[in-house]
Amino acid sequence: MLRCRSKRTGSPLHSTRIKTQGRAPAKDGTQNQMTSFFPSPGRLHQSKPSQVVGGARPRFIYQQAGFAVTLLLLLIFSGPPRFRIRDGEASLRGDVDWVVVLHILVWGSAGAWVLFQIIKRGRAKLQVTRLQLPQKLGLAMILCLAVSAVISKAPALSAFKIYQMAVSMLFMQLFVERFGAKRCLKKIFWGAALLCGVTAVCAFLAPDLVWIASDFNPDPSRLTGLLVPTGAVSAFAIILLLTGVQRIWRVLPLALLSLFLALLVLSLTRTAYLVILGFFVLVLIKRPNAKSLKQLVYLASAVVLALYAYHWLPNLSEYRNPETVSSLDDRIGLWRYLSNITLTQSPWWGLGYYSSSRIYGPQYNPGLGTAHSMFFEILLGGGVVSFALFAALCILLSVRAVYLLLKNRDRFSFAVATLFFACLILGSMGDEIDSGPVAMCFWYSAAVLPWMSDDRSSKRAARPEESRRHLPMKALALNER
Repeated sequence: MLRCRSKRTGSPLHSTRIKTQGRAPAKDGTQNQMTSFFPSPGRLHQSKPSQVVGGARPRFIYQQAGFAVTLLLLLIFSGPPRFRIRDGEASLRGDVDWVVVLHILVWGSAGAWVLFQIIKRGRAKLQVTRLQLPQKLGLAMILCLAVSAVISKAPALSAFKIYQMAVSMLFMQLFVERFGAKRCLKKIFWGAALLCGVTAVCAFLAPDLVWIASDFNPDPSRLTGLLVPTGAVSAFAIILLLTGVQRIWRVLPLALLSLFLALLVLSLTRTAYLVILGFFVLVLIKRPNAKSLKQLVYLASAVVLALYAYHWLPNLSEYRNPETVSSLDDRIGLWRYLSNITLTQSPWWGLGYYSSSRIYGPQYNPGLGTAHSMFFEILLGGGVVSFALFAALCILLSVRAVYLLLKNRDRFSFAVATLFFACLILGSMGDEIDSGPVAMCFWYSAAVLPWMSDDRSSKRAARPEESRRHLPMKALALNER
């Protein structure tokens, strides 16, 4: 045990044990059963000192997130939920009810936390200079979208959605810098698990909130309603559970996996099915260093092949119309219509983020409503300039995610890369990047992928014990603030 004293007060600082040799895992298997790539409290975060914000001296130990900031993260991760069916014109008119007030309070608190973190101790200038290229592209896109809010027919709605996007990006950036990337991902996992649990409870106690009709059944038969996008949340939960659990063959991991898979199946969300299928294919191709994950994927592949051979697989066409697959549920026609409007009326600056899709989307198909794609939402709302910046951001993050998959095989790298690709697929088919689970996971990826794809960071992540031995001894004993 190494203990040092403060130069000012002479009082002993928080003691930190320095691990010099690797320890064998506990025989009872109780250590790191759940989400093993997440560090326990007090563990050193393996990242470059220059990438850690924390005052005059570099910090190598991240502090724990308190209850208030954790609750705030969970609230903005959930949306918060809508809780009721709301007329699209009500948002355009600026009608306010208790759900709108709840959203304003939650996002106002999140914005206040972001502002406090930026300006405390005079770190505003430092924070701006520390932004990576993805954050700079994101901020430039948000500024261009803010220009479109001025010419929007519903400026208040556009301004609030743009504000949500800015807060989502900065909140995840600051949360990762202050509490660590792995701990942040742990919060995201338990947030997704909590939303899945609430959805399962509401399926029995409040069915009107979560059950809707499917294509061929007017009765409530599809589990994706007003609370959260069930397909997207269950897909995120499955990815993070399987990449984080060290031993999947336990009661709690198997119970959670069963819950997530049941919600995924009942959601009848074909995009979420595609995400999980792509995730399993990547596991077979990449073969990450996760024994339980590979065993489960091999077992699932064998079961699916056996069911297919005996014609026992359930037919999705009994619930969803197969004729809509080629047109993506008429999304292709909607995207053509919205693109023509944008390029005709305001090609450079758009017609107002989010509000324009509420106006022009129902003109093409009242059943679709919005643009149903984060790319076309930005094109219609912010024009070619905003779309180009967002496309550059997605391409940059995609390149870094592919690089991470090619260079590393550890579970954390695999989880971050697959989580980002899941966000791209889900966001392309209907979800947004201003609020909600897909948005928070997208901006988390934008905050984490830049330093993870760096060669030096990758080497330290692969050899944590070697990287710790190179750290200054005094820095290892610093107080965890």
